[in-house]
Amino acid sequence: MIAKKFNKTKPVNIINVVVLLFLFYFIPILLGDSMEFSWGFVFQKIVFFCWLVLFLLLFKFILKKNKLTKDNAYALLLAVLILGCFPKSIFANSIVFSNLILLLSYRKIYSLRSGVNTNMKIFDAAFWIGIATLIYSWSIFYLLLIYIGIVIYQKVSFKNLLIPIIGFVTPLFIYFSYEFYFNNLTVFFNRFKYAINLDFSPYNFSKFIIPILFLVIILVWAIVKVTPKIVSISNNLKFSWNTILNHLLISILIIGLSPVKNGSEFFYLVFPSAIIIANFVQNSKSSIFKNVLLYLFLIIAVSIYFL
Repeated sequence: MIAKKFNKTKPVNIINVVVLLFLFYFIPILLGDSMEFSWGFVFQKIVFFCWLVLFLLLFKFILKKNKLTKDNAYALLLAVLILGCFPKSIFANSIVFSNLILLLSYRKIYSLRSGVNTNMKIFDAAFWIGIATLIYSWSIFYLLLIYIGIVIYQKVSFKNLLIPIIGFVTPLFIYFSYEFYFNNLTVFFNRFKYAINLDFSPYNFSKFIIPILFLVIILVWAIVKVTPKIVSISNNLKFSWNTILNHLLISILIIGLSPVKNGSEFFYLVFPSAIIIANFVQNSKSSIFKNVLLYLFLIIAVSIYFL
């Protein structure tokens, strides 16, 4: 059964997750009407798929390094299944690359709990968010996550509150200088156009309603069920759990305000959602429940292509 199979972080499970991602990525390409075969096209898709695999490997590294889940592959599997539920997210170049860069920031934010090299970690986190913002401007909201992390991990000081601003501005200043030198400042300023879109009518289709409703129900259920246990029992995880919950809220805010409403914006939910639901699954004592939940995710991810 699927729950038992991914109960441990084994190399074969990582390979299985990558194969599943491969299927979610290449089947829509093969079924697409506009596909024109060429070696250049194939090479481009393979390279982009490698970036998605790198995203998974970085995700796995952050999970293990910061002990955000137990020693299992549930979070990796759920990350791919959530991407499968929103297939547009896999093909949105700017969103994929911004999330890849944001992982480097999350790595620093969640490691603030160790208390080692705090100033450098805060600077690095803000620096990577600055780069991610240049790729996709709405990534700027994750600056809030740094300050939330500073408060939750009890690292509040004047210096630590100032460092994120310096770290964030540094890549922006470098890029500004580059465009200024070549007299292309319009290109720089165009990256910071925040056109808020509160029209959710594009979601009024079954291919969006079903996965969104299912994901919301499972997330709420997981948070209500798992939070009291973590807060009362685990001193090590409870600070990270509070950060993850705030991370989820910021991601929801970005999705709500984003001008893009085609499903690709749900990529920002992958990191916090996969971790929250993975903790829900691993803490469940019912193997039947685990299997049903994971199979439902898989069924929805597959059925999306037929809706």
